[in-house]
Amino acid sequence: MSEEEVKGCSAGCAGCSGCHDHEDMELPEGMSPIITLTDEDGKDVKFQILDVVALEDERSFLIVAEADKMESEDVEVVILEIKEDGDEEVYDTVTDEKLAQKVFDEFMKNQEDYEEE
Repeated sequence: MSEEEVKGCSAGCAGCSGCHDHEDMELPEGMSPIITLTDEDGKDVKFQILDVVALEDERSFLIVAEADKMESEDVEVVILEIKEDGDEEVYDTVTDEKLAQKVFDEFMKNQEDYEEE
């Protein structure tokens, strides 16, 4: 899994001390903020969606963190590419380091924009 560590707020706002609520973040219609994914060991793990990032090439990515670790000071995020498999939406872990960094940078930019609002 490609994981990035975020310091501060669980949604990536550096130094956030609860100054705003990330639960109001807008997700695509019909998408729950909590999803259950199966890890490489076959174990179901609940993740909270922190953001949906769309790149200029029209690819979209979920930024998620394990739901039971959201209270931790250092939250690790996982970057998942949203793909279509027929009529089904599937999530593929981003393993390309350059792509992961590009998506993560866009995520952090989104968090800065969110803070300014």
